[in-house]
Amino acid sequence: MARKRTRWFLMAGVLVISAILAGAGEVRSEFPDRNITVLVAFDPGAATDIVTRALALGAEKYLGKPLVIENKGGGGGTVALAVAGGAAPDGYTLCAAPNVSIVDTPLMQKAPFKPLKSFSSILGHSLAEHTALVVKADAPWKTFKEFIDFAKSNPGKIKYSSAGVGTGMHVAMEVIARKQGIKWVHVPYKGAAPALTALLGGHVDVCSAGIGWQVQAKSGAVRALVDHGKKRDAEFPDVPTLWELGYGFSNDTIHAIVGPAGLSSEVKKKLEDAFRKGMETPEFKTAQGKLYLSPVHYDGQAFDTYLKERWGSVEKIMIEAGIIKEAATKPE
Repeated sequence: MARKRTRWFLMAGVLVISAILAGAGEVRSEFPDRNITVLVAFDPGAATDIVTRALALGAEKYLGKPLVIENKGGGGGTVALAVAGGAAPDGYTLCAAPNVSIVDTPLMQKAPFKPLKSFSSILGHSLAEHTALVVKADAPWKTFKEFIDFAKSNPGKIKYSSAGVGTGMHVAMEVIARKQGIKWVHVPYKGAAPALTALLGGHVDVCSAGIGWQVQAKSGAVRALVDHGKKRDAEFPDVPTLWELGYGFSNDTIHAIVGPAGLSSEVKKKLEDAFRKGMETPEFKTAQGKLYLSPVHYDGQAFDTYLKERWGSVEKIMIEAGIIKEAATKPE
C-alpha cells in the first residue's frame, strides 16, 4: 500500500511539474508567433508604401512570420499612426511612416496621439531629399521666378496639390507663400502618388511633389521649377533649391518603422534586427534606387532623439514663417 501511494505521489508530481513547464513555455513563447501587421501611413503607390513592402520581404524571412501590409492613408499619415499608437504594445501592430507625419503634421493640425510619447521607434531607414515643385511640361512657367511672379499677380488663382496637410511638401509651399506674400489654394491628397496624378490630370496647376516626380520628369511629362533639398539633385543640376534661393528651408524626409509605446526591449531588438536585415536585400536596395531614396540607419534610440530635435527645429521654422502660432498638438 505504501509503495502504491509513493508511486501515485510521484506520478502526480510529474504531472504538476509538466503543467508548470508547459504554462511557462506558453508565457515565454518566442516572438513572433503569428503574423505582424504593418500599417502604411499612405495609399498604395506612394514612396512609403513601395519601400516598406520591399523592406518587409527581407524582414519577414528573419522573423519567420509574414508581415501583412495594410494601407491606411489620410491625415498626412496621422490616421495610421493613431491606430498604431493605440495598439497593444506586443509588437504585432507596427506603422510605416515618415518623420514629417510624426512631427510636422501634428504641429499644424491636432493629432490623436502624443508625437514624442505614443510610439516606440524601431528603425529609420530611407532619406528622401529631393522633393520638388513641379508643373506639367506644357505649363507656361519655365522657371521658378516666372511662376512666383504669376502667383503674386494672381492671388488665389493657383491651385497646388501635395501629399497631405503638414507634409514637408505642404510646409515648403507655406514657407514660399509667407516669404513672397502669395495666396494660393492647397489641395491635399492621401499621398504623393495621387497628388502627382492630380497634376497630370489637370485638376491642379502645380504639384509640390514627393519623391517619384523624377520618373515623370525624365519621361517629359513634368518639369521641376525648384527642389526642396539643401543641394541640387545631381540628375537635375539645372533645378535650383529653395535653400540656395534664401528660403531657409529644406525638406528632409526620413522613412521609418514605429510601434506603440511600451514595447519590451526584447521585442524592439528583434524587430530592429529584422528590418536591418531587410535593408540588406537586393529588393530593398532596388526599391530605394527607383524612388531616389538614400539609405540611412537610425536605431530606435537614435530616431527618438532625432524626432525630439526635429520637433524643436520645425516648430521654430513654422512659427517664424507665420505658418502656426503654436503647436496644434502637445508633443508629450
